[in-house]
Order: sequence, then C-alpha cells, then structure tokens
Amino acid sequence: MSDSRDGARRASGRHSRRTSRVSAPRGRGSAARIIAALAVLLVLAVGVALLVSRARVVERSRTTGRVAALLPSATAPGIDGDAILDWLAAIASELKASPASDGIKIATFLGDSSRRYYGHGPVPEKLDLIWKFHLGSGTTSGTGSSKGPVKWSGSGWTGQVTIVRDKGRLSLIASSYDHRLRRIDAETGEEIWSYEFPDVIKGTNTVFLNPSPSGEDDRLLVGCGSRRGTPGANVASYRCVTFGSGREVWRLPVPRTKAYSQDADSSGLLIDGSFYQAVESGYIYRLDPTRTQPLGAFRRPVSLASALLYEPSDSAKHGGNLLPEGSPTLVGDRLFISSGAGHVYGLSLPDLKKVWDFKTGSDLDSSAPLTKTGKLLVGVEKQYIAGKGGAMMLDPAKPPAQAVVWYFPTGDRTFADWLGGIIGSCSINDEYDPDGTRPALAAFSAIDGNLYVVSQDQLAPGKVKGFDGKTDYPTPIMVAKKNIGGAISTPIIVDDHIIACGYDAKVHVYRITYDAPNGVKLTARNGKPVSVAVTEVDTFSTGGIESTPVVWDGRVYIGSRDGYLYCLGEK
Repeated sequence: MSDSRDGARRASGRHSRRTSRVSAPRGRGSAARIIAALAVLLVLAVGVALLVSRARVVERSRTTGRVAALLPSATAPGIDGDAILDWLAAIASELKASPASDGIKIATFLGDSSRRYYGHGPVPEKLDLIWKFHLGSGTTSGTGSSKGPVKWSGSGWTGQVTIVRDKGRLSLIASSYDHRLRRIDAETGEEIWSYEFPDVIKGTNTVFLNPSPSGEDDRLLVGCGSRRGTPGANVASYRCVTFGSGREVWRLPVPRTKAYSQDADSSGLLIDGSFYQAVESGYIYRLDPTRTQPLGAFRRPVSLASALLYEPSDSAKHGGNLLPEGSPTLVGDRLFISSGAGHVYGLSLPDLKKVWDFKTGSDLDSSAPLTKTGKLLVGVEKQYIAGKGGAMMLDPAKPPAQAVVWYFPTGDRTFADWLGGIIGSCSINDEYDPDGTRPALAAFSAIDGNLYVVSQDQLAPGKVKGFDGKTDYPTPIMVAKKNIGGAISTPIIVDDHIIACGYDAKVHVYRITYDAPNGVKLTARNGKPVSVAVTEVDTFSTGGIESTPVVWDGRVYIGSRDGYLYCLGEK
C-alpha cells in the first residue's frame, strides 16, 4: 500500500494509488505502433480483469506491482508505462472505494498496508445513534497499575473494525474485551457469528483473500490476536478463522522470550501469498496461510521466515518491555515496523532480514502511515528517553542517521501507565486529496490531552529538541490543537473531516476548511495558497474510548469502553 513519487520512488516501489483521472496512452498511428498498442491494450485488459477479480485483495499496491512486471516487454516506445500503471491503480482504487461493490473495504488496522486508508465518505456532521451492539466484558490479567485479574468492557486499543461487503451486505469484523471476535451486519447491528479467544482482544483483525480456498466459507480469512490467556509453552494467542462462518483454520503459538508478553496486538498483512504477523514476544513471522501442521488437536501455519524485533542489549534498559505492538507498513519491497525496544526496523521481503534500523530508545507502539512522498510518520511514547515524546517523520530512503525529516514534541503528563507522548498512530490525508488541492496534513492524539493537526511538508521557524533531549530537529507548522482529554485512539482523516476519540468519553467530528479568514497559512500540494482551520461540528457522548473509528458511506463505527460498539450518523 505504497504510493511513491520522485526521489522516493526507489524506496517505495513503482506503486500508485491516485484516484485522479489519468490520460490513456497514445500511439503514433503506424502499423507497427498500432500492433504494439493493441498488445498493450491486451495486457491492460488482462490486468484490469485481474484487478477486478482481486478487488477484495488487501494489497492494492502489490497487485499493481505485479502488473508492472508485465509491462516493460509489452510497452512500445512512446507509450507511457507509468501512466498505464496510474490508470490501472485508479481503476483498482475506484473498485475498492465504491460502497456498492463486493470486496474487502477496510482490510486491516488503518485500512491497508500503507496504513493511510480510513474509510469512504461522506463523513456525517451529525452523530445520531443508528444502533449499538453490546460487546460485553471479560477478565484479563491486568497491567502494571493493577493487582491481579481485572474486568474490561467493550473494546480497546487498537480495536478498529474491518469492513467487507459480501453479496451486497456490509459486514463489520469487531474485536471485544469479552474474548470474542464477531462478524456483525453493518446495517442492522445483528451478530452473524462469533469466535471465542482465550483472553480479551485488544487489536484489529486483518481480512485477506485465501490463496487456496476450498469453498465459499473460507474464500476470505480473518486473522486476529488476543492477550495471552493462560501463560506457558502452549500459548497460541493469534488465530485465523473463516469469514463465512467463523470456523477456526489455524492458531499460531507465541513462544516465551526475554519479552514479558505473549499477546498479539499487531495487525498482519498478506503480501504475495504470504502472511506477515508480529507477536509481542518480539517476533515477526512470514507464514504460509494455506499450509498447516499439527498443534495438538489443532493446526498451526507453516512458518517460512522470522525476525526478532529487538537486540540483546535492549533488555538492559527496557527489561522485558521489548514488545512489537504496532502493525507493519509496506514500502516497496520492505516492511517497516516499530518495536517496544525502541527501534523502527526495515525488513527485506520475503526473508525478513533487518536492513534498516532507526533507534529512539523509547517504547514505540504506533503503526506508521506511508505518505505519497515515501515518508513514514511515527508516534513516540515518553518512556526511557530524556526528551519529550511526540511525532516524527522519517525518510526510509535515507540512512537511519539522516532519516529524521522533522520532530513534533508533545507535552509530558502522567496518565494511567503513561508519561506522555503518543501511544496511538498518526493519520494523514494523502488518500483524500486526489487532485492536489489540499495541503498535506497529519493528525495525532497525545497523552497530554490534545489532538494535534500539523502540516506534513511545511516547517515552522526554528528547531526543537528531539526524543533524546539534545538533538535539534525541524518541526512542522501546527494547524490546530484541540483538547479531547488525552487519547491512545488514533484520529482519522476522511475527505475534509477529522474524527477523534479520547478519554473525555466523546466522539468528535471536526471539519477542515481551506479558506478560513483567520486560518493557518499553508500551501496546497498544487502550489496554491490556502488558509486552514479545523472546527468541531458535533460530538457523541459515550464511555472512554481507546479504539480507532472508521467511516463508511455516512456511518461512523466505533467501540467504547462502556461495553458497546456504536454505529453513528445522520438518521
């Protein structure tokens, strides 16, 4: 799910996800050129047919990349291969975004492997209650601030629902603290099936196309992790079930390591037939989701490769807090993932060798969205570091020592188990500006109580201290700062709106305008000046919210710690 351009094309691959109109390729009129053009059109026809048939696939950019491999031998001189790729990618994007078409809509946490697709508008500016589903409560082992088992209700971090339209009906796949993964009818809020895990489910599931289905029931598969359940050698907190009925296909054992957790919060990705999944004991695996081996009375997937996402020396400072809780992002032929050991790793595909390592020393929990210019935005928690936590932009095309583009520090605050910084992820508006008339924006919520909106590419005067408390970095222009009581939920940007949730127990909808008389002066991607303001238009009160919202066709879906999953919008 990458969209690389210009100097970042090498780092991000030749993938495009723009939805703007692209001119069709043209020939010169000679017989040879007409024949060549016909050959290209044949390739295009095959490619479009492939894209149509794979509209459900999680990896839009990887599909386009495979079509790209066919083009050099078929493209005649004078025909713009990149334009063809853009054209195909636009078709694929429209197929996915159309609310009327069948297929996987929201496939994984933050949408897809770019971690920057948050749903399909319109965003409702009035939050009426359409329906609510009782998720219930469940018991778990607790945290560092609790003694003994505790009961949690509703859904937590990251807790975003995934969305599939199947046979014309929209379904939500929702995780819950009552230990259950559910498929829910998005229109009525009625349960279709549920699968019980051994512990509470915090993370977001991933829906993917089964490379070798046996029938309608397992045509799509759903992978999801939970907390560890009963500790020991047989912990298998990551499971895979069928989309059709919720039948278990396999479960993944999570080994004991120096890391203190055997949970699985990360949301995996299907890439070229392999499933990549991180677990909190520190490993990321490349799995074959179609081949299994015995695991007692159950089945386990065949592991093709793995990597340990911490270094032996990290435990001296972090103890057992070495956990990868974020979800990987696809950048060309590499996966980038944050680790609780303080690293942002770049891993080569498919062997998962560490080829890039940016170290902050902090606990990193966020998943990093990939911008159209090939940059990554990473949230930094205030833990184990001398400086403040915050948000940073990294350029994965550069050596790690030169990778920081900017740093935006947030305030320190002792809240629950946290000291400040960003626990959730950043979101960006790259998927929602097809014609370049909007400035490049990013949004993130911090433990200090605030939602921040900043420019991605325009810097404020002066510099700020980084996460180490001593290195000076550029910092972006701040567009807005809104108090939402502190949050670990990730705000989302869809079209010209932001939806943010936090511990003030509210769902907030903000409208972004670009001609505000007293707005912040920025430049749109097309070079035109704009004046940006962020204004709240409605709220909905519920319990404290840790999960991340999603939007589809005028509806907001969000789980709350009050025990319910909500569908909100204009009645």
